[in-house]
Amino acid sequence: MAASKRHKELQNITTTWIGNRSVKMIALPESNVVGYVADLVTISRMNDAVHKRYCEFSGLTAMYMSQVWQGALLPVKWIIKGDIDRHYVNVFEVKVSRSDFLSTFGGKDSTHAKARLEPVGTAHWVVAEKGICEPNELSDCWGLLEPYGSGLSEKKQPKLNILTEEEIHSFAFDMMWLSQNKRISYYDQIREMSDSIKKVHQAIFRRAPEKELLTLSVQAIKACRGMTE
Repeated sequence: MAASKRHKELQNITTTWIGNRSVKMIALPESNVVGYVADLVTISRMNDAVHKRYCEFSGLTAMYMSQVWQGALLPVKWIIKGDIDRHYVNVFEVKVSRSDFLSTFGGKDSTHAKARLEPVGTAHWVVAEKGICEPNELSDCWGLLEPYGSGLSEKKQPKLNILTEEEIHSFAFDMMWLSQNKRISYYDQIREMSDSIKKVHQAIFRRAPEKELLTLSVQAIKACRGMTE
């Protein structure tokens, strides 16, 4: 089902909301980089004040550089202390109706609900019109944002999930690939290329008709988009 006009409006408002709390950011709507299709995923270098507030709420210490005294004859050593850096993978689900919310978060046995019980990014929010859901209906890793004027009001803060640098880099790479190559995951595209080339190879060996070979060849060329340019 195509997204409604209001759904797209809330996506845009959400992008602005998280952008105002970030120093740098990349964003992608309808992204599956986190393991399921989320309405918006961003990787953001959060503002210091915002990062500190979320860390305090989550019982974490923001990372910082600290000096270590090694003795009079040795230089001061700098080390990183703290629990979590301010580079976040932010996951947003936009809901414009109660039924839409329940289709994703309702029912503990549903595939959609199970996928969202555990955190996959650093911070997660549901963006919903007032009255669509209550904070107590969301697990600790999910915050709640409601439209307020031309922006959003945070009704519930999410508890942060610590990701490794490797995980954040992997998300960032896949997001850049998605945005530059017609929104197909790098890893999915590798598989698609392999499958399409294999079909052409098999068709040649079984002496398939010219029309079929042409169709399969065109599909293989499309699967390789972005790789050969």
